[in-house]
Amino acid sequence: MRIGEIGKTIIEGELTLRKLMAIRLGRQAAFLVVAAIFAFFAVISGHGLLWAFCYQTLGFSALGSAAAVFGADLVVVVMGLVMGRRSYMTPEEIRVRFAREHALNELRQTVALSAVATTVAGPLTRHTGRAIWNLFKVMTGRGK
Repeated sequence: MRIGEIGKTIIEGELTLRKLMAIRLGRQAAFLVVAAIFAFFAVISGHGLLWAFCYQTLGFSALGSAAAVFGADLVVVVMGLVMGRRSYMTPEEIRVRFAREHALNELRQTVALSAVATTVAGPLTRHTGRAIWNLFKVMTGRGK
């Protein structure tokens, strides 16, 4: 019965962990999609503004202004990739992971203990113990 309870605890912990991970990753994906949509429209407007700023205010040529806009795009893309790849576990997810690992260790110990108990209390051990006891009784002169 104890092994079944521990196994149930492990399965419940694993299911909770998977659910929390799915929620976290789903939330992260949703934020990335919303950010991508707004970034698309912002980039269109920003390109025109940046190109005009480089061309008129900074005195770049048309090609220089386009290169400056492209460089700024690359910087934003790299920043977006770095920020989108970050994923931190929530405190609840960490707690569930620790609980799952604790239950797995307890299950291993219970299985090992039941294996030892089966070996010690098994029929072969009883027969061997009885034979040794009878041999002891014969050697000490107490047996028949």
